[in-house]
Amino acid sequence: MGNNETRYDFASEEWVAIARDYLEEQTRDVDLSGISVSFNEVFSDAPSHLNPNVEGKIGWYIRVADGSLEVRTGILPDPDLRASCDYETVLPAVRRLSTDPPLDDAMRQVLTNSIVREGNENATADLDWMRGLHDVMAVRSN
Repeated sequence: MGNNETRYDFASEEWVAIARDYLEEQTRDVDLSGISVSFNEVFSDAPSHLNPNVEGKIGWYIRVADGSLEVRTGILPDPDLRASCDYETVLPAVRRLSTDPPLDDAMRQVLTNSIVREGNENATADLDWMRGLHDVMAVRSN
């Protein structure tokens, strides 16, 4: 994907649709029947045009169950792993490619202190088909 592709607001319906298409392509030949996992990213102080909930939060999730993959906007009540952060704080990291120079220490520290991870840290560790998602989405994120 080139940098001339349309960018969408991070975690918007359009953004999640791009992520869904990518993950569906990656899992086309993968047997998901033995996998049961859910991963949710939740962002506070989200822009109003992204229709945050009454607490000002938005989210998107990946859930694999009964052999099928679900990638949608929303906040799951009890995912296996949830990562939460302020929307504006996480944007610089969202837009970075894994091949970009490392974040400076100050920014890395801000992210480390800001992202709250709850649940099983290894929930998605074996999902090889998720690995390329970040870079694919970085170039599509506003």
